[in-house]
Amino acid sequence: METNSVSIWPRMEPFLLGALQVAPTTKLSLHYLRKMAVYVQTREGCSPVLGWSMWRHIACGKLQLPEDLAWLYFETFDLLLGHTPEERLGRAECLSQCSSKSELDQERNKLSVDTLQFLLFLYIQQLNRVSLRTSLIGEEWPSHRTRSPSPSERETKANSQNKNWDDQAHLSFVQSHLTDILELLVEPGQLSQSGQVQRGCQWNDHTTKD
Repeated sequence: METNSVSIWPRMEPFLLGALQVAPTTKLSLHYLRKMAVYVQTREGCSPVLGWSMWRHIACGKLQLPEDLAWLYFETFDLLLGHTPEERLGRAECLSQCSSKSELDQERNKLSVDTLQFLLFLYIQQLNRVSLRTSLIGEEWPSHRTRSPSPSERETKANSQNKNWDDQAHLSFVQSHLTDILELLVEPGQLSQSGQVQRGCQWNDHTTKD
């Protein structure tokens, strides 16, 4: 009897260009994104596509994020969608010509994104999460016995610390958090009261190509 297997190839672009190189807000933790996943899949007008006005309602009203940060996430994700240079330029010009908040909102409301893909995009912001141990201990305090690193060693260390460029860090992140990622893709009725995936559930599959 053959054993079913699944192969996963994480795209580099969401990690390289999409994961902000700052520690993510705690409001984008799995706990809150689970709540958002249930909300968007049970509210009309939130799935399968999510518009700016509804995301702003969720981000600012539910997650208590500043509107500028909510737009940054929304716009950054939209930049990953493969628009032509002409489309990007035209949209940027329209936004720059807005003279009031209402005009700006009107232009932003023209944007919409795939809901589940956007959820995954928000989750991978955890790539640059700083562990509590690292934040408390930090780097080893230098002493007179410590040899100064060479330029090549400093470059290697800097590159290893920049997870956005490290494809092995991308793979490790997906492998370590695969269960959490899949939990964001299931239908709300397939989660237990504790938020865990029930046995035998099926996942939405329209994001697998990405």
